[in-house]
Amino acid sequence: MRELIYVPVIHSEADMGSLAGPHKQEFTDQLGVYVWNEHIQAVDQMWEGISKRLGKLDVEHANLRIYQDGLPFCGRELDIVRDVAAHGSQNHRLVLSLVQRGASLEGTEDIQLLLEEYRYIQAITGEHEAAEKRKKAKLLSNKRKLLLCRRDRFIAQRIDKTLKEGETGVLFAGMAHQVDKYLPKDIHISYLIFRLPFSKLHPAEIL
Repeated sequence: MRELIYVPVIHSEADMGSLAGPHKQEFTDQLGVYVWNEHIQAVDQMWEGISKRLGKLDVEHANLRIYQDGLPFCGRELDIVRDVAAHGSQNHRLVLSLVQRGASLEGTEDIQLLLEEYRYIQAITGEHEAAEKRKKAKLLSNKRKLLLCRRDRFIAQRIDKTLKEGETGVLFAGMAHQVDKYLPKDIHISYLIFRLPFSKLHPAEIL
């Protein structure tokens, strides 16, 4: 049997790279610095809880394969994880910790689709007026939904191709993803959810 632990997550500021600044500015402009700080605290608590639960898994790390949304299939996966972890990402620090214990890291996404998503987000955050941002987001909404489906299909294909019989995969994916819809039936899916801070969530955070 092939098993997959699906971990729905909310990405932190450190995960967003160059998009973190515009995102934080938009968030604080709309909801204020206090709500932003509460949001960051809730996301940090979520990652602490996820880390503890994964630490209790009764699975040999040598039989674990790690899949991370936003991590391209490119040959430099571990370097990317190390770099983002060094910039403070709890998500990537956890991935790195699992790999250091013997888990295998798999390139998860199509780099061209990621670049396309990046261009869409840049087009929105590049607008300075709130009304223009909303207009641009609305115009790109359907395209981004279709792109997300293409990304999810690719992720599912990567998991199907690399996850072997007797192994367990761990997929970290933002809440908007629906990779489970595209996975083959012989992969048994379980969900690890730790107090996702829905009440602290800003729409732009759903990546």
